Amino acid sequence: MTTNNDPIFNCIHQLETLLFHDDMLKKIESHPLINLRDQLQKIDDEWDIRTIDENQKRMSTLNYFEINSFSHFIKRYSSIIPSNLLEALFDAIRFQMYINMAIYPVLCDYYFDLSLTYLINDSTINYLINKKHILSNMDEYFLHLFASIGARSLYTRRGISYSIFVSHKNIPTFFQLNNSTERLLQAFITYINNYFLNNDQQSQVYTSIFKWILNMTDIYGFVPYFVQIGYPNAILQWISIERDHIKYISLESWSCIINILHNLARHPIGVKALNELKMIDSIKQWKEQYLSESSVIDYNEDDKDIRMAYYLLYAKLLEPKELKNESVSNIQTILDYILEQTMKAFDSVDLTCGPYNVCEYLEGLVKLVVNDALLTYIISRDNIYELFIEKFLLFNNICESTVLNTIICSSLYTIFWSISFLSEYSIKLKLNNEFLSFVEQRAKNQSNDEYELDMKRAAKGILFNLDCIQMDIQPIEDNHNHDDDDDNQIKVMISYSHKDAKFCKKLVTKIQEHYQGDIWVDFNKLSPPYEDDWEEIAKAITQCNVIVMIVTENYCGSKSCRREVVHADKRNKRMVPVYIGKDYIPEDWFEIRAGSATWVRFGGEKNDEEVMETLLGLITVRNEVPQNNNKLAYSHESHLKLKSKSEIDSNTITNIQTIETSSLHVNTNPIIEISDIQLQSNLTVSDIIPTSPIEQWTCEEVQQWLHLPPSTLQLSSGRALLTYMKLLSHDDAQYDEYEHRMRDHCVSREQFSNLISSFTSILSLNDAQTISTKLPDQWTRNDIKYWFQQNHLSDYLLNALNFIDGSQLIIYGQLIIDSPLRIEEEYNRLRNKIGKDLFHLDEYSRFLSGLKKLVNQSRLKEEPALCNIL
Repeated sequence: MTTNNDPIFNCIHQLETLLFHDDMLKKIESHPLINLRDQLQKIDDEWDIRTIDENQKRMSTLNYFEINSFSHFIKRYSSIIPSNLLEALFDAIRFQMYINMAIYPVLCDYYFDLSLTYLINDSTINYLINKKHILSNMDEYFLHLFASIGARSLYTRRGISYSIFVSHKNIPTFFQLNNSTERLLQAFITYINNYFLNNDQQSQVYTSIFKWILNMTDIYGFVPYFVQIGYPNAILQWISIERDHIKYISLESWSCIINILHNLARHPIGVKALNELKMIDSIKQWKEQYLSESSVIDYNEDDKDIRMAYYLLYAKLLEPKELKNESVSNIQTILDYILEQTMKAFDSVDLTCGPYNVCEYLEGLVKLVVNDALLTYIISRDNIYELFIEKFLLFNNICESTVLNTIICSSLYTIFWSISFLSEYSIKLKLNNEFLSFVEQRAKNQSNDEYELDMKRAAKGILFNLDCIQMDIQPIEDNHNHDDDDDNQIKVMISYSHKDAKFCKKLVTKIQEHYQGDIWVDFNKLSPPYEDDWEEIAKAITQCNVIVMIVTENYCGSKSCRREVVHADKRNKRMVPVYIGKDYIPEDWFEIRAGSATWVRFGGEKNDEEVMETLLGLITVRNEVPQNNNKLAYSHESHLKLKSKSEIDSNTITNIQTIETSSLHVNTNPIIEISDIQLQSNLTVSDIIPTSPIEQWTCEEVQQWLHLPPSTLQLSSGRALLTYMKLLSHDDAQYDEYEHRMRDHCVSREQFSNLISSFTSILSLNDAQTISTKLPDQWTRNDIKYWFQQNHLSDYLLNALNFIDGSQLIIYGQLIIDSPLRIEEEYNRLRNKIGKDLFHLDEYSRFLSGLKKLVNQSRLKEEPALCNIL
């Protein structure tokens, strides 16, 4: 701040004294305005003598005086100026400044400083805090003017160089958190509370403040300021107010608020603060009140933008559990919209579409593609895979040119890391030499830049998923002498998510108390950041005898952990999953990879000591199973109905030895020998008939049905078998599975073809059996889909009707079949919706016939006398 000895300051002080005492025009010997002019001329003449910083401080003081002078004159004469002219005057000034910034973007800094000078003024902050005690609207005009100017200067600056908004390292200096700016940010919260809590409806002014906050939080480096002041808590209050109490809140205001939350969630500090407040639950409740799902196909653009902001925020706040359970059908419309906006943003000159840059759309997709179902949906959309490949190659070439390009490139690497887990696309990636060349170069990059490290990690993950890195490491053969009781020879590797480090360290300590063998865990063997040293992690997996995996939501949601599981599975490593909590069930991809591994569970019915004893037993057990011991492990009643012994040609006896587990630990009951059941090596689906749904099959029953050596295909349950079958529904997936897995296990092409054929048969049989045991109103979406297939009805009709469960199907049928008028109207409606070339009368006739049977069956159920017959 300038001192009282500064001539400029003294002149301004004298002018303010005259101004506010209405003596501005008083004749005095040496008028301060004339002195001010002379001092400014002197500065201009002697510009090189003083520093830029000194001159900036003088100009800031002068700006402050000019603003006060303008304010004083306007307030003095406002009583004789009509309100519509006064409002027009302020708008004209505002629009002139907008246009100036558009023509001369270099003025953005000046106008932001001018705006901030007014906003941090004590009189402005006092007004923001005590507005309800002030009756004049003049302060509202000024507040709207200067908040709008500040917001527009940031918006214009964003279009010039978006890199400064997204940079994680270089925080802009034109706004800093100090006593004045901290008071301003707190005063804004108080002022906005009037909007929500006191029914203050000056929406235009509030909207300008929302936009100022929105554009400020759009700068990554400023987000911690707003978190520190308490904006997450304030916004939580705003969005939690009942709709009936704030009907006047405009859609534009809500859009700003949700976008502010989205901006806060771009920073780890913001995500932590919002998740501590359980913000995701609050925004779900807000969405139920304000975003109707009834007109999905008729969204206007404003509704689409706010819905986009909601889902981008939702994706950033999603924990692994929520993301795992999210279905495509729930967010299909918004996924389509995000992809549409992403394509448009890529095609635009400034890489933006709507309110977002392409990097923000990609950041949302990066989070969503952790869910395999969402990833498959996204990548299967027309031209999306080709678009991602095209942009991946482009931005690898220009990555280092700007921070923005680096961020886009980093997101694309992460997306392709997820894609590389999908077997049907891994072949395409492996055959793309230009793609592989960039990935290999990036994997060797030695830069310590945050984004470069992310890309390097993703590049290594891609290469290992595609088997493009050959490590010269030989696994340790488990050829110990069977009489050797030295457990220290067993090498153990611990695989875990770093979010579960606290539990992992406790578990390792407990294991070390009872086991003196070699335990490899990254925090004891490597230097941070541990996940960056993938070669050492891969070496540990390759050389260990057993891998203990702490399998949680964090684990299944981590690409690095998934990479470790894939690496271990390809090397046929013995895995021991450790689950936490009595209800946790791992994701399907883990069950496929972990196969029939015997697991333990902490936090269930058994105490920790018993579970730990079981875990130690699993770690130290030897791989001593003879290859031809003619024994079949069998611990409980089978769900598989076998043909009689006389109908099965005895040949080769299946050899399986399994340690059966309960919900908590290994069942220590001795293995029961089934000596009177011998299975032929080429059993087909017709030889083993399921008497219960496949998802209820145990590991042993799955192995019996597959009739493959356990080392060839390890599936832990019937649910894992169903998932495996569905994953092999595509030709590319089948080719990849045979060429990169089955052939290495000496499975012939004929055997693999028979296996695929059996999959088709057993799925149809299982679907038929499952649906036949249910009443129509108990059907699931999958049951309805199978009913459509049975009646030769198209997917177009299924998707057009989009029934969620059987009760909806029955109600629909009851409304249709009893009314000839409705039958005709519904035919015309469906034909227009599906397309006249795709939906014809013969299909509609089959549909009505099937519906009539279902409705009659449902009506019979309601008559007690007929219930037993059904």
